[in-house]
Formats: sequence, C-alpha cells, structure tokens
Amino acid sequence: MNMRPLSENERNLITRFAAKLGEVEGAQLIADAAHATANAVTPDASRILFQIDGYNRPPYRGQHPFSVEGRMNDSDDVELSVSLYADENGRLLELEFIRWDSKTIQEPQWQTLQVF
Repeated sequence: MNMRPLSENERNLITRFAAKLGEVEGAQLIADAAHATANAVTPDASRILFQIDGYNRPPYRGQHPFSVEGRMNDSDDVELSVSLYADENGRLLELEFIRWDSKTIQEPQWQTLQVF
C-alpha cells in the first residue's frame, strides 16, 4: 500500500466527527488519527483506508459507521455524503465520500464540510 500522512483536511474532518461523539469514543478517534497513515484506494480518492501505528487490526469481519454524518460540496457544487467507519473494535478504519449522481468525485470542497 502507498501509505501517507493524514492531510490537514482529513485531520480536521476526524476532529469534527470526534467532537460529535461521546467522550471516550471521540478521544479514541483523536488518538487513532494522531498515529494513523492513509491510503486512497480508489482513483478519485473517494475511499481512504487508515492504518494505525502499533495497532494490530483484527481479521476483517465488517465495519460500521461512526454515529456522525458529514456533507460537503464537490467542486461543481454537487453534495457529497461523508462517512467515517470503524473496525469491529471501534477503531478508525475508513473515510468515504459518496456522490449520489454516480459521477466521479472531482475535488471535495473541504471548507463546505458540515457535520451532524
């Protein structure tokens, strides 16, 4: 895998999601982000997988979204859904951007991020 440090935008997104979670879950998410690297697994970077230094991820048996939802605009003002996923232990696993019109994601406008 072509792992890289998290971008400032990715860290900001994770911090904003963590702020909407319970204290323990949010703190774990922030700690995971501090020790994570990222890898875009799709050509348009609509799916980004995270690896946490020092954490041995269990064999994959599914994932679940954190109980927060995000939205932002693509560069052509089409709304993107933003989901952050955890592994079965509740640890940071994946970030996904979904463009519902089935077109390729162009360039997410990070400054438009809303978190609910």
